[in-house]
Amino acid sequence: MQMTTGQTFQMVDAKQRVLGQVVLEDEKDGLIFGKFVPGPAFAETEWLFRKFEEAVDSQALGVVDELDSAIADLGLELRPLDESGRITVHDVQIWSDGDITFYLDTKTASPSRKTSRAGHAVAAISARSV
Repeated sequence: MQMTTGQTFQMVDAKQRVLGQVVLEDEKDGLIFGKFVPGPAFAETEWLFRKFEEAVDSQALGVVDELDSAIADLGLELRPLDESGRITVHDVQIWSDGDITFYLDTKTASPSRKTSRAGHAVAAISARSV
């Protein structure tokens, strides 16, 4: 599925709850950047993302790994607004300022996929700071 800057998707979890909408903004080394607009179902999972952000800010990398696993267990996917397919994503981080970062799930392992979850968090923080 082709993804382009400015394209809008729904963020859906494994329970088929629409957590919100994602507008794609950029990609750097496989890391996708966008804006997240929460929907009503996001309230049920928002605490995970806030705790994740707090752990990243305090550099509690063990906690980051635990929370990232819990976020991964949500089974997040992007769905085009016309519902023409689904794209599985991983290492999803929804930040309190409305930014979202994630990687597209691919069938083959990429070098970035071999990085620890904490490493992904550090990469996302670094990339957001640029």
